[in-house]
Amino acid sequence: MDIAASTDGRTMRRNRNRTAVITALLDMIRAGDLHPGAAEIADRAGVSHRSIFRYFDDLDDLVRTAIDQSFEDAGPLSTIPNPGSGTLAERIAALVDARIALFEYVDGPMQLARMRAYSIPTIDEEIAKVAESFRTQIREHFAIELSGRSDAEQDALVDAVLVLTSYDSFAIHTRLLARPPQGMRTSCITALGVLLRT
Repeated sequence: MDIAASTDGRTMRRNRNRTAVITALLDMIRAGDLHPGAAEIADRAGVSHRSIFRYFDDLDDLVRTAIDQSFEDAGPLSTIPNPGSGTLAERIAALVDARIALFEYVDGPMQLARMRAYSIPTIDEEIAKVAESFRTQIREHFAIELSGRSDAEQDALVDAVLVLTSYDSFAIHTRLLARPPQGMRTSCITALGVLLRT
């Protein structure tokens, strides 16, 4: 018996099943089920109910892993195309369009992340890292408008742009105000135009 081949086969099967469980959970979240149980996830993934806890310590571990995977998959959407290029109006539209595309993609996982942050502290830590990277993007993208201002003014403007184009803004527009993403686009472009021209 080829022990190495057998071990490799088990490892590949484990990795394949683990990926299937993560994919199943993300599919369920994106379909609107934010509270799936282990049995439902296992059925969707095509694995045994008990096997989930061979791949993950508990449901929190699975949720955290799935959210991390979702954020990693969304990486290309988290950047602004041609940062700093174009007129102010073009740069504002580029930022808003990029954020809406990102938030539409991660909407379900982000809802779950916010719901589970109390029991999984690392989620808030990851969201804080993303926010800081967005602040850096905003500084680069609107360097012209920030130049010549005091450090305090620059920080205040960057924070205001971050809030206006945040996932929370997306959630307020699409759920609380029942606006389509285009509604957020119009609102943010208008507000940012006023803010950055002052």
